[in-house]
Amino acid sequence: MRTTASRDTFAWRDAGLPREIAIVCGAKRKGRVIEMLVSTKGRYALRLMVCVAQAGAEGKVALREVSEREDISLKYLEQLARPLVQAGLLRSVRGKGGGYALAQEPAAIRAGDVLRAVEGSTAPVACLDLQEGMACPRAGECTTVRFWAGLDEVIERYVDGVTLADLAGEPGLPSLPAI
Repeated sequence: MRTTASRDTFAWRDAGLPREIAIVCGAKRKGRVIEMLVSTKGRYALRLMVCVAQAGAEGKVALREVSEREDISLKYLEQLARPLVQAGLLRSVRGKGGGYALAQEPAAIRAGDVLRAVEGSTAPVACLDLQEGMACPRAGECTTVRFWAGLDEVIERYVDGVTLADLAGEPGLPSLPAI
Protein backbone atom coordinates (compact mmCIF):
# COMPACT_ATOMS: atom_id res chain seq x y z
CA MET A 1 0.00 0.00 0.00
CA ARG A 2 1.60 3.18 -1.11
CA THR A 3 0.84 6.53 0.41
CA THR A 4 1.50 9.93 -1.06
CA ALA A 5 0.57 13.14 0.64
CA SER A 6 -0.67 14.74 -2.59
CA ARG A 7 -3.42 12.11 -2.94
CA ASP A 8 -4.55 12.18 0.69
CA THR A 9 -7.85 13.76 1.66
CA PHE A 10 -8.96 14.92 5.07
CA ALA A 11 -10.29 11.57 6.34
CA TRP A 12 -7.31 9.68 5.03
CA ARG A 13 -4.79 12.37 5.98
CA ASP A 14 -5.49 11.93 9.69
CA ALA A 15 -5.09 8.19 9.32
CA GLY A 16 -2.06 8.56 7.04
CA LEU A 17 -3.80 6.56 4.33
CA PRO A 18 -4.24 7.12 0.58
CA ARG A 19 -7.62 7.44 -1.09
CA GLU A 20 -7.71 4.00 -2.81
CA ILE A 21 -8.21 2.00 0.38
CA ALA A 22 -10.57 -0.98 0.19
CA ILE A 23 -10.22 -2.67 3.58
CA VAL A 24 -12.60 -0.96 6.00
CA CYS A 25 -11.21 -0.30 9.47
CA GLY A 26 -14.55 0.69 10.91
CA ALA A 27 -13.20 3.80 12.65
CA LYS A 28 -15.59 6.71 12.26
CA ARG A 29 -14.84 10.40 12.01
CA LYS A 30 -17.67 12.91 11.69
CA GLY A 31 -19.99 10.16 10.51
CA ARG A 32 -17.55 8.89 7.85
CA VAL A 33 -15.84 5.55 7.82
CA ILE A 34 -12.07 5.75 7.54
CA GLU A 35 -10.91 3.08 5.14
CA MET A 36 -7.54 1.49 4.49
CA LEU A 37 -6.74 1.00 0.85
CA VAL A 38 -5.44 -1.84 -1.15
CA SER A 39 -5.24 -0.46 -4.66
CA THR A 40 -6.90 -1.97 -7.70
CA LYS A 41 -3.52 -3.56 -8.50
CA GLY A 42 -3.60 -5.54 -5.26
CA ARG A 43 -7.24 -6.56 -5.55
CA TYR A 44 -6.97 -7.60 -9.20
CA ALA A 45 -3.64 -9.41 -8.65
CA LEU A 46 -5.27 -11.55 -5.96
CA ARG A 47 -8.19 -12.31 -8.28
CA LEU A 48 -5.76 -13.26 -11.05
CA MET A 49 -3.79 -15.55 -8.76
CA VAL A 50 -6.94 -17.23 -7.40
CA CYS A 51 -8.11 -17.91 -10.99
CA VAL A 52 -4.79 -19.53 -11.79
CA ALA A 53 -4.91 -21.52 -8.52
CA GLN A 54 -8.39 -22.77 -9.40
CA ALA A 55 -7.07 -24.16 -12.70
CA GLY A 56 -6.03 -27.16 -10.61
CA ALA A 57 -4.53 -30.09 -12.52
CA GLU A 58 -4.65 -28.19 -15.83
CA GLY A 59 -2.29 -25.76 -14.19
CA LYS A 60 -2.34 -22.98 -16.76
CA VAL A 61 -4.73 -20.22 -17.66
CA ALA A 62 -4.69 -17.70 -20.49
CA LEU A 63 -4.97 -14.09 -19.35
CA ARG A 64 -7.78 -13.69 -21.89
CA GLU A 65 -9.82 -16.25 -19.90
CA VAL A 66 -9.12 -14.45 -16.63
CA SER A 67 -10.08 -11.15 -18.27
CA GLU A 68 -13.46 -12.54 -19.35
CA ARG A 69 -14.14 -14.38 -16.11
CA GLU A 70 -13.14 -11.56 -13.75
CA ASP A 71 -14.12 -8.59 -15.97
CA ILE A 72 -10.60 -7.12 -15.81
CA SER A 73 -8.92 -5.57 -18.85
CA LEU A 74 -6.44 -7.86 -20.61
CA LYS A 75 -3.85 -5.06 -20.78
CA TYR A 76 -4.14 -4.52 -17.02
CA LEU A 77 -3.72 -8.24 -16.35
CA GLU A 78 -0.60 -8.26 -18.54
CA GLN A 79 0.84 -5.43 -16.41
CA LEU A 80 0.02 -7.34 -13.21
CA ALA A 81 1.54 -10.61 -14.44
CA ARG A 82 5.04 -9.10 -14.83
CA PRO A 83 5.75 -8.36 -11.15
CA LEU A 84 4.12 -11.65 -10.13
CA VAL A 85 6.48 -13.55 -12.45
CA GLN A 86 9.46 -11.50 -11.20
CA ALA A 87 8.50 -12.34 -7.59
CA GLY A 88 8.50 -16.07 -8.42
CA LEU A 89 4.76 -16.47 -7.79
CA LEU A 90 3.60 -16.98 -11.37
CA ARG A 91 5.29 -18.52 -14.40
CA SER A 92 4.66 -18.09 -18.10
CA VAL A 93 3.88 -21.23 -20.11
CA ARG A 94 4.82 -20.77 -23.77
CA GLY A 95 3.57 -22.56 -26.85
CA LYS A 96 0.21 -23.81 -28.02
CA GLY A 97 -2.29 -23.67 -25.20
CA GLY A 98 0.13 -21.59 -23.14
CA GLY A 99 -0.78 -19.13 -20.44
CA TYR A 100 0.21 -18.68 -16.83
CA ALA A 101 0.65 -21.20 -14.05
CA LEU A 102 1.53 -20.89 -10.39
CA ALA A 103 5.26 -21.10 -9.75
CA GLN A 104 4.58 -22.70 -6.33
CA GLU A 105 1.83 -24.74 -4.73
CA PRO A 106 -1.28 -22.66 -3.81
CA ALA A 107 -0.74 -23.42 -0.10
CA ALA A 108 2.78 -21.91 -0.30
CA ILE A 109 1.70 -18.56 -1.78
CA ARG A 110 0.41 -16.10 0.81
CA ALA A 111 -1.95 -13.23 0.01
CA GLY A 112 0.72 -10.95 1.48
CA ASP A 113 3.26 -12.22 -1.08
CA VAL A 114 0.90 -11.27 -3.91
CA LEU A 115 0.09 -7.85 -2.43
CA ARG A 116 3.75 -7.01 -1.80
CA ALA A 117 4.71 -8.14 -5.33
CA VAL A 118 2.35 -5.61 -6.95
CA GLU A 119 1.95 -2.96 -4.23
CA GLY A 120 5.48 -2.92 -2.85
CA SER A 121 4.32 -2.79 0.77
CA THR A 122 1.35 -3.42 3.02
CA ALA A 123 2.34 -0.69 5.51
CA PRO A 124 -0.70 1.41 6.45
CA VAL A 125 1.31 4.66 6.63
CA ALA A 126 4.27 6.03 4.73
CA CYS A 127 6.48 6.44 7.82
CA LEU A 128 6.52 2.65 8.33
CA ASP A 129 7.42 2.08 4.69
CA LEU A 130 10.69 4.02 4.54
CA GLN A 131 13.72 2.52 2.87
CA GLU A 132 16.27 0.80 5.10
CA GLY A 133 18.55 3.32 6.81
CA MET A 134 15.99 6.13 6.60
CA ALA A 135 13.96 7.37 9.52
CA CYS A 136 10.77 9.35 9.69
CA PRO A 137 11.65 12.97 10.54
CA ARG A 138 9.00 12.89 13.30
CA ALA A 139 10.03 9.50 14.75
CA GLY A 140 11.33 10.97 18.02
CA GLU A 141 8.22 13.03 18.73
CA CYS A 142 5.44 11.04 17.05
CA THR A 143 2.81 9.97 19.55
CA THR A 144 1.00 7.63 17.15
CA VAL A 145 3.86 5.56 15.72
CA ARG A 146 3.15 2.67 18.13
CA PHE A 147 -0.46 2.56 16.93
CA TRP A 148 0.58 2.43 13.26
CA ALA A 149 3.27 -0.16 13.96
CA GLY A 150 0.69 -2.32 15.76
CA LEU A 151 -1.78 -1.96 12.88
CA ASP A 152 1.00 -2.90 10.47
CA GLU A 153 1.70 -6.06 12.49
CA VAL A 154 -1.98 -7.04 12.42
CA ILE A 155 -2.19 -6.46 8.66
CA GLU A 156 1.02 -8.41 8.01
CA ARG A 157 -0.07 -11.29 10.24
CA TYR A 158 -3.45 -11.50 8.51
CA VAL A 159 -2.31 -11.22 4.87
CA ASP A 160 0.49 -13.70 5.55
CA GLY A 161 -1.96 -16.07 7.26
CA VAL A 162 -4.14 -16.48 4.15
CA THR A 163 -2.89 -18.55 1.20
CA LEU A 164 -4.11 -18.94 -2.36
CA ALA A 165 -5.34 -22.39 -1.35
CA ASP A 166 -7.58 -20.70 1.25
CA LEU A 167 -8.88 -18.17 -1.27
CA ALA A 168 -9.35 -20.73 -4.05
CA GLY A 169 -11.47 -22.80 -1.67
CA GLU A 170 -9.64 -26.07 -2.00
CA PRO A 171 -11.55 -28.84 -0.19
CA GLY A 172 -10.42 -29.91 3.26
CA LEU A 173 -8.93 -26.55 4.24
CA PRO A 174 -10.24 -24.44 7.12
CA SER A 175 -12.06 -21.17 6.52
CA LEU A 176 -10.16 -17.88 6.50
CA PRO A 177 -8.57 -16.88 9.82
CA ALA A 178 -10.41 -14.48 12.09
CA ILE A 179 -8.75 -11.23 13.03
